[in-house]
This record gives sequence, C-alpha cells and structure tokens, in this order.
Amino acid sequence: MNIPVTDCLSLLHRCSSLALATQAQALPGYPFVTVLPFAPDAAHRPWLLMSELAEHCRNVRADGRVSVLLQQGTADVLQGERMTLVGDLQAMAPDADTLARLLRYCPAFADYLALGDFHFFCLQPRRLRFIGGFGRMGWVDASDWAALPQLAAEQEQALMAALQPAEAALQLLGLDVCGLDVLRDGVRQRLDFAAPASEASLLATAQARLAAAA
Repeated sequence: MNIPVTDCLSLLHRCSSLALATQAQALPGYPFVTVLPFAPDAAHRPWLLMSELAEHCRNVRADGRVSVLLQQGTADVLQGERMTLVGDLQAMAPDADTLARLLRYCPAFADYLALGDFHFFCLQPRRLRFIGGFGRMGWVDASDWAALPQLAAEQEQALMAALQPAEAALQLLGLDVCGLDVLRDGVRQRLDFAAPASEASLLATAQARLAAAA
C-alpha cells in the first residue's frame, strides 16, 4: 500500500518519546529495548540524548543499527497509528541552530547536558514501516522522507516570530512545510497542514492553522 510520507511525519511530530531497540552487547543476538524522549530536527530526523553509562548507549557505540517504534496511546492498540523506523543511530554534535531547536522541544535536555556524560545521537532512517490501523500499512523509503523541502533555520525562526498564537498557553516549538509543532498544557501537539505549503504561502497557511486550532 502506498503510504503518504506526510502521514509518517505527522505521527513522528506528534510523539515526544520512542521505544529504541539496540543490538545487545551483553546478550549478543538479542535486541535490547528502552524508552527515551526525542526531538526532531529540521530534516525530521529524531535526535536522542544518551548517557554513556546507559546500556543502550554502550550498545549503540558498538553497533549503530537500530529500530525505533513511535506510537500514541489508544484504547485499541491494533487500530491506532504506529511506525517503526529502521536506520543508523550515530553520535553527532548538533550545530547551534539545531541545538536551539532540540532544546525548544525538550528543555530537560539542558539539565542532562550539564551532567557531562550525556551526548547526542541522530537517527539516519533507512526505511520505515507505517501502520495506520487495521489493513492500512506499508513501507516508506528514506529517499521519500528526505525529499520534502526543508526550511533553513533562519527562515523558520523568522516565520515563527511572525506568528501570533491566539492562545496564551500555546507555545510554538517548530515549523515545517507540512505543519506546526506546539506545546499545549505541557503536551506536544502537531497542527498538520492540509497539504505541504509553498514558501510563498507558508506564513499564511501557518496563521490559518493556528487560528483554527484556537
């Protein structure tokens, strides 16, 4: 089944944590699964912050081939959307713009970074399996993921500065051509656009979506 990549991005941006499966070093041949918070960068790649003392960090240092599961809780798990990303998790130092974005999404990262033994890792997707409910599923290649237009950091910042949320309690986290990420009552939410917006229409599209969500 042909799965729109925008459906995958919507689920990714709605989630604030993921289940990470690494190659176990203590029990070779077996997967080791844990749960971690994450933040997406402008290219929609998940970034994780991991302690060098953690079992999953040692596993990734030895073998970066991983898979991650993203899912939002529903009453019927089999009817809910979920997605498995398969790819390579690599230690990477974010540039200043990416770091600022990651800290907007996960402010607690700053406290962990201050401890000194936490480092960032970025997931480079190879393929992903999306399930949108019973009978709706398919594979999406990383090339489809990477083909979407990407906003430069300064462009995103200028657009976010021009947006005025109607709700005082609503905090802007990030913006891309497919939607807005916001924080409402401490919960990360995704405000999807009906279709990917052009550069010329992006501000107006985002303003209309914010107004509709108020």
